[in-house]
Amino acid sequence: MGIKKTLIRQILVRLAFLVLPLLAIYLLMEFTYNPHALCTANEHRHTMGPVGYIILAAAVVVIWFLAIIFEQIWRYFKKDRKISFFVVLLFALMVVCFFCFFL
Repeated sequence: MGIKKTLIRQILVRLAFLVLPLLAIYLLMEFTYNPHALCTANEHRHTMGPVGYIILAAAVVVIWFLAIIFEQIWRYFKKDRKISFFVVLLFALMVVCFFCFFL
């Protein structure tokens, strides 16, 4: 029974690491975004402000997912240090290539 409680706690902690940044992004959008900021007189204009927030939220989800995968690989190869170093090196190379691709 103790293992099941530990597993549920670990799952909840990992979900909290996903939900809290998404909640922060939502609150940031809710309190700072004004769709009518560019409206003048009778001209009704909207900006595409929420698109940036959606892209930012998608980046948070992707980074969270990569962190979960990295953690699983790390736990799997934790006993064999040579393989774990190689996996960490490949992961770091993948992250650098990912950031260079989007810059």
